[in-house]
Amino acid sequence: MALSKLATSRKGLLFILPALVIVCFIFLNPIFRMFIFSVEHWKYLRPTGFNGFANYLALLGDRHFYETLGNNGIIIAGVVPCVIVISLTFAQAIFGRMPGYSVYTFLFFIPVVMPDIVVAKILTEVLNKVGPLNQFFNLFGLGYLDRDWLGAPGFSLFSIIASLIWKNIGFALLLFLARLTTVDVAIYEAAEIDGASGSQKYFFITIPMLASTISVYVVLQVIGLMSFLFSYIHVMTAGGPGYSSTVLEYFIYLNTFRLQEIGIGSAAGMILIVITMIVVWNYLFASRKRSRKAGEAQ
Repeated sequence: MALSKLATSRKGLLFILPALVIVCFIFLNPIFRMFIFSVEHWKYLRPTGFNGFANYLALLGDRHFYETLGNNGIIIAGVVPCVIVISLTFAQAIFGRMPGYSVYTFLFFIPVVMPDIVVAKILTEVLNKVGPLNQFFNLFGLGYLDRDWLGAPGFSLFSIIASLIWKNIGFALLLFLARLTTVDVAIYEAAEIDGASGSQKYFFITIPMLASTISVYVVLQVIGLMSFLFSYIHVMTAGGPGYSSTVLEYFIYLNTFRLQEIGIGSAAGMILIVITMIVVWNYLFASRKRSRKAGEAQ
């Protein structure tokens, strides 16, 4: 029986081998090449030989590198909790058939279907020094709120965070709504009979029921906020002023293509991959641990 299962598994591996080779070539080959670039010395866009981990050491000694990592952390800390709280609140309200719930669902989902570059361009026009937001403030006597939202060091990163919150609410809302539709309505009805308020149902029913979905969303969001911010940064602030809104992804672009420091940019890229892998690995480890505990409880 064991030999039969082994033979079957080998045949299965044989069938997926072509696809596995293609996937490895598309995904692993660039990563391997980038690692080679990161341990080479480059001059005039040409490698001149291996230099060990000198590029990594130079990167770790660059204060701008830590500033960009800090910006990523600030964005994650600002976007993820806000998106989850707002999306969960509206998901609960829409699930309870609040007046105009279908309109809210539609409005929140509009930014999701729009390309990132379009969203970034629209928000750049809105947050411009002479844009609609500042005009609104001046029109209603709130001129003291008039700011250079994208050009001031204290507000550029805040503007990026606000833009990302607006962009990401729709996806989280639909994700949480999809999970809520699988929850037995009788649980909410029983809670109402027992006199539970809306906030009690929110904290003691909705959030526990959606805990696994929230954890999946957090992982996806952290990966996205580490690796897919280039369009927003490039269009809205170009990483400025200075490095105040530069994130790790844009830092890689600046070093590789603007400064032509291929080795430094590749080293930063490898660090970004390692950070992403750590996040995914921790999530998989925690999920496996929860599954094992749930199996033991049964």
